Formats: sequence, structure tokens, C-alpha cells
Amino acid sequence: MPEEQNAVQKLYAEPKAKGFVNHLISAYLPIHKANKVWNFKPGQKHKCNVCSRSLMDIQEAFNNLVKNDESLRKEFHEVLVKQIEGEAVKLEEHPFYKYVTKGKVQAFTGEKTDTVLCSGCIQDLLDMVQTGLLTNDKNIAWKVNKMQRGQVFDKFKDSKNLNPDEKKTVEDIEKRVERSQKKAVTSLGDFQVLQDLKAKMEQNDKD
Repeated sequence: MPEEQNAVQKLYAEPKAKGFVNHLISAYLPIHKANKVWNFKPGQKHKCNVCSRSLMDIQEAFNNLVKNDESLRKEFHEVLVKQIEGEAVKLEEHPFYKYVTKGKVQAFTGEKTDTVLCSGCIQDLLDMVQTGLLTNDKNIAWKVNKMQRGQVFDKFKDSKNLNPDEKKTVEDIEKRVERSQKKAVTSLGDFQVLQDLKAKMEQNDKD
């Protein structure tokens, strides 16, 4: 019997939603891009954009904790100390967790996105990408390769050792790469320019 698809897989199976999933891949992966939401933006829905699970931000959790009685705050402090000391703690087993979360889970957001996701959907997104690479999913392979190229060019464009004209040159090379069929720096001139700029960046870092 085939395994039931999770919310991320169901979304990815919809042809019209593939562009949105590609956006999520760029925004939340690698996993270090995902950060806890301190405050929701005005008008932002407090639900996961993939599975619609109810979410809370850090401020809401703090407010709920403050409103509860002293015994719960004391328990929270004790659990926090245990976590700091490296002890494995299951928060969901403690009474304060139930009152603070009210059935919601922590909201996360990524880079250059207005979406919010639960941690479960972020993990499912990561698993789907890993599986897609192993099974040679052409869309996922294309997306990951594009992200890797982007990271390389971003190092040039974000460098404090290059002037605006040099960064503009890098942007022009990136555009030519993305327009090319092989998606690689095939021009010897462009390749040499990048090599020279890379050497300049490395030399300035040493000075």
C-alpha cells in the first residue's frame, strides 16, 4: 500500500503550485535560513502556508507565559535551566507547555519570503528535496543547481573588496550564465574575469 503523502508532497504534486514550492525551497533551504518568528507582520495569517496548522510567534508565547500563574513560570524557568545545562527535556510533557502554546506551534520564516511554516513542513520540504536529488527529479535538480550558482555569485556581489563596477560585471556574467543552455561559465573571458576578481578578494582578505 503506497504511503500517504504529506502536505508538502501534495502541494508539489499540483502543477500550478510547483512555482510556489520552488520559492519555499529557495527561502528555507539550506536549513539555516529558517528562523523563528518573533512577531508576525501586520495582517499576516497565523497559520502554516503549507499545512494550515495554527502558529504562534515568540512574543505570543511569552505573553501567555506571563499571564499564567507563578508556579507555571517557576516550572518554565526550571526546564530552561535544564536545557541550558544540556539535559534532554520534552517540553510537551510539562503543564506550562499546554497553557503557553494553546495547541499552536512555533512559526518559522525564511529569507526573502512573506510565508510562515511550521517546523514539520520545513523538515518535509528538506526530505522532499533530498529524495528528489536521489531520484533525479529534474525540477528539484534544476532548483538546487540554480541555488548553488546563486550562492557563488552572491559571494562576489556581497564582497566588500569589490567596487560597484566590478559587482556590475559579476551581475552581467550571472545573467549570461542563466540564459545559457548549459548554465555554466563557458566564456573564457568571463571565466578569467571571475578568477581575477576571486584572487583580488582573497588578497584583500589577507591584507
